[in-house]
Amino acid sequence: MGRSVSTHRHAVATVYLHPEWEHEDSFADFVEDLQDNVLKPRYPSLRECNRWQDRENHVIMENSHVEVSVSEYCGCVAVCLAPRDAYDNFKAAFAERMAARFEKHIQRMFKSCAMRPIARFGNGEIAFQKI
Repeated sequence: MGRSVSTHRHAVATVYLHPEWEHEDSFADFVEDLQDNVLKPRYPSLRECNRWQDRENHVIMENSHVEVSVSEYCGCVAVCLAPRDAYDNFKAAFAERMAARFEKHIQRMFKSCAMRPIARFGNGEIAFQKI
């Protein structure tokens, strides 16, 4: 069975990226850059955190309403926005309102490597197109 990058189970927005890694620790550098230079300036209410949602989605930032997670598989990175509690209507609505702006901001900041999914195959793999 094929495999693709994991996404947050309650994601309302997901941006796929394929950054060029320069060395082994590049993913850690990417996450740090995402936190410090992309998310904090635009969303000052988000604070850093370090926990896992499921086994493959690393939640790196959160506030009382939403959380941002990242996961990576074979160089493809998924950056997801999800409500902190998917069953809380207020938090879910807040995340939905934030979703479009979040996607556009991440895509703009990483325009050289942003991708959009164009097909999902029966074995679970996803085909992407560069934006």
